[in-house]
Amino acid sequence: MRVLLVQAFTALDMELVYPIGLAYLAAHLDGHEVEIFDLNLYRDDPYTPFGQVLDRMKPDVVGISLRNMKVGMPHLHTDDFQPQAEAIAFLRKRLPGVKVVAGGTAFSLYSEVMMKRLDAIDIGVWGEAEKSFPELLAKLDTPWEVKGVYYRDAGQVKFTGFPDKVDFPALRHPRRDLVDHAPYLASSFVSVGVQAKRGCALRCIHCSDTFLLGHQVRMRSPADVVDEMQELVEDYGVRQMFFCDQIFNIPVKHAIDICKEIVDRRLEVAWSAWFNEHRNTLPDELMVWLKRAGCGLLSFSPDHVDDRMLKNLDKNFRHEDMLYTVQVAKKHGMDVEYSFFLNSPGEDMRSLLAVFKFLLHARLQLGSNLRLFTLLMMQPIRIYPHTRLAELARESGLINADHELIEAAYWNPGGIQHAVAGWQATAKTLYDVRKRWQEASGNTYASVTR
Repeated sequence: MRVLLVQAFTALDMELVYPIGLAYLAAHLDGHEVEIFDLNLYRDDPYTPFGQVLDRMKPDVVGISLRNMKVGMPHLHTDDFQPQAEAIAFLRKRLPGVKVVAGGTAFSLYSEVMMKRLDAIDIGVWGEAEKSFPELLAKLDTPWEVKGVYYRDAGQVKFTGFPDKVDFPALRHPRRDLVDHAPYLASSFVSVGVQAKRGCALRCIHCSDTFLLGHQVRMRSPADVVDEMQELVEDYGVRQMFFCDQIFNIPVKHAIDICKEIVDRRLEVAWSAWFNEHRNTLPDELMVWLKRAGCGLLSFSPDHVDDRMLKNLDKNFRHEDMLYTVQVAKKHGMDVEYSFFLNSPGEDMRSLLAVFKFLLHARLQLGSNLRLFTLLMMQPIRIYPHTRLAELARESGLINADHELIEAAYWNPGGIQHAVAGWQATAKTLYDVRKRWQEASGNTYASVTR
């Protein structure tokens, strides 16, 4: 069977994102002719090359990954739902008889809404698809026999039920040979990802990742992870990459063992990851190994610094841990970036000012090691379905009970809205300046965000 895997628009004003999910999927499609196509590589004119691929390949099935609805930064509120709908409509018109199967993060979060709004989708696959999608290809005429599948029956959308989580450590490496790495390597962001684990032990009230991947952390062996990194370096010339784990340093030992494996192999690679802020997850031993193994950036998403707000968000750390992140980064000479929410549940001017006070402290302590990209990543919380924040928003009347959330809704009530609006205007100016500097100088993300 000829299978075309398509990455739909991710975030129209942002940089490229390597389609690692589709590469994982392709690795498990034995006996099929498989290609991967990323619409984001052709944003000026995506449909000419898309049409050419469809005409040449004439796929029997097109699996389209719907990854995002809207970009995260509020000064870049590009609506990604409509372009994704247009891509599916184009596909259906170009090849009326092709079987269209939707999946990906955004589809899994909004499955029923997507199936109802987009008639051109024949079948949807919820969540991790390395097991269910190959099964579905063998049972396209009887999709109700496969767990994790949305299908249509006499005009009604039906769901076969949530599947078991995949045995992530047992998965094959992604099919990197199906994707040209050059455009992603030329991106101003580090766009090529590696995944060492799936799932998150944390319980932040706004996060939908645990709905999709669960709380159980499923880890690959450090040797297997570094095998893949070595393949990227030696076979595809990738020298910069990031770990797209929910959190890299939980558990700490797993993170240290990956670093040790990189060092033992003398693998020269620069990388970054998302880190938890609790001081117990950032011991000196880990910091030493991170530095030796080529980690050039500690990315934190604490969302706040005030103890009361951190408790409201159900974070596993407090203000003293935030101060520790500055201290430990300074001690080991590491670059740092933070992302924060503005106007979180219970926010007042005192707690809001605490964020800016912390940033001033971090700047004075870290100097240029504090990435100024931090300032662009301050925004109200987007309310995602299947989260406790969504429940709270409905209970408080912030959103209607029947709000589908596919059109963005933000937790941004009360008088602090004015302060948030002022900051968003400032952030947009900073972003525009950064973008013009980047375009004029050709500098990379690593240099222009200091």
